[in-house]
Amino acid sequence: MLWDLHNTSVYAKKNKRFCLCSIIFKLSLSVRILTFVSILFLSSYSYFGQGKVISVSAEAEIKGGRESLEQVMETQLTLPKLILTKEFAAELIVYFELDSLDRAKSITFNSSINNLLSKEIKRILKFLRFNRKTSVSETPYEYFLTLHLSAEKYNKYMKQRVKPFVKTDKPADSSYVIHGKADKSPEFYKGGDDGLAEYIIDQIQYPDIAKEKSIQGTVVLEFVVETNGFVTGIVINQGVGGGCTEEALRIMKQTKWQPAVLNNRYVRYKMSYPITFNLENNFRDNTAPRQGSGY
Repeated sequence: MLWDLHNTSVYAKKNKRFCLCSIIFKLSLSVRILTFVSILFLSSYSYFGQGKVISVSAEAEIKGGRESLEQVMETQLTLPKLILTKEFAAELIVYFELDSLDRAKSITFNSSINNLLSKEIKRILKFLRFNRKTSVSETPYEYFLTLHLSAEKYNKYMKQRVKPFVKTDKPADSSYVIHGKADKSPEFYKGGDDGLAEYIIDQIQYPDIAKEKSIQGTVVLEFVVETNGFVTGIVINQGVGGGCTEEALRIMKQTKWQPAVLNNRYVRYKMSYPITFNLENNFRDNTAPRQGSGY
């Protein structure tokens, strides 16, 4: 009898120890789970900001391709003199969301940069439109774009802007709105429509591959004439093979214009222009510029 009571007492003690260990283990596991969830929530909140969920960052795709960015940088970028030392070089990663018109908004940088440079990069992004990505969860993307800047490259950009060709008798509109109608449409800076046709005939080279394969056709380009007379945002509405499209792009990037005028201000203006490659005439330009729809 005493033996049975002893064994029962020992068993009860062991059972209590087991129950206590089990409770401690469960509590420890619960604490770990709660800690993990809390860290995950706080990380998400601090990264995505004020409870607004944004999916994983995606590299931005510029409408018109990387060439559109390069064209904007070449013709519109104005770096602050304070940072333009001979050795200046920087790689910037810009983060942003997209508004309803596919323009960059909520712009931030991967590192602290000069305030004047920050303002200029934000200004440059206003010239660009981006292709929107859609996620499975329908949450908005955060996009990023890498920019490479240097004094050497910037000086090359500035060489083509040295000689003024735009009249400065009117102020430029600062809204960055692109128009499709204006009081006065853009004109080629030297001779208008006839001057543009002559310029293209003089500059263009019919691609050898197109000649060999008897490729002909009309390339239709859409672009924006900026308030400083340069062309940006070139989009191919209709292409032709054999290198014809590439040649038309090369020539159009070099054109200079008197900008459109609306309400006595120079404004951004979207238009299109067809360039026809014809083997019989070797080359001909057959149409005046067309108006485009603004946005």
